[in-house]
Amino acid sequence: MTERRDPKTADEMVKMRRGRNFAIVGLIAGLAVLFFVLTIVRMGAATS
Repeated sequence: MTERRDPKTADEMVKMRRGRNFAIVGLIAGLAVLFFVLTIVRMGAATS
């Protein structure tokens, strides 16, 4: 695991926070797509 570094400037803190926010948004979007695909697959299996 990587060692956590402390930001030295306000700009560096904003960049770190922005990167973490993009990672969280990506995770949430990935889960939403996964649930959507699973729902479509289950609906297709129920109609056969």
